[in-house]
Amino acid sequence: IAERPLPHAVTMDKTGRMPAASLSLLDPTNEVHARALARLGEERIAWFTTIGRDGFPHAVPVWFIVHDDSVLVLSEPATAKVRNLRANDHALVHLEAGTDGEHLTVLQGRATVSDRPATEWIDEIGAVYEAKYRGGLAGISLTLETMAAKYSSVIQLRPEKLIAW
Repeated sequence: IAERPLPHAVTMDKTGRMPAASLSLLDPTNEVHARALARLGEERIAWFTTIGRDGFPHAVPVWFIVHDDSVLVLSEPATAKVRNLRANDHALVHLEAGTDGEHLTVLQGRATVSDRPATEWIDEIGAVYEAKYRGGLAGISLTLETMAAKYSSVIQLRPEKLIAW
């Protein structure tokens, strides 16, 4: 896969990892919040939960990034999560509990499906998304552009509450 120049460089931290995420809801001086921010920057898979038409939670694993005080998820437009959000904007982003099972991170908030297709987001989020998922994209034979075309719905979760320890 040919690499293309990115509009915005992503600077990895001194350990070679993605930089910590930034959400105004969280205080980086608080140990639990700082750990949650670091995990949001590093973790590659989150569980995204919406409320289904039957009133039950609908949880699916997703790729995600943090951008502009939101958690962003690219989705195919005809998925249950997109349909669910159009009817009820309550959602969760939940990370695994860590290797010891003791680091719970759940963001609760309201999510919307952007009117702009993912292809229009590439200049804003492409560098971070590609840095985080370059290997994953190659593994499923997608480029950033083909990913954005196929997973054209952009879900924006604006966190209102952190549940973590």
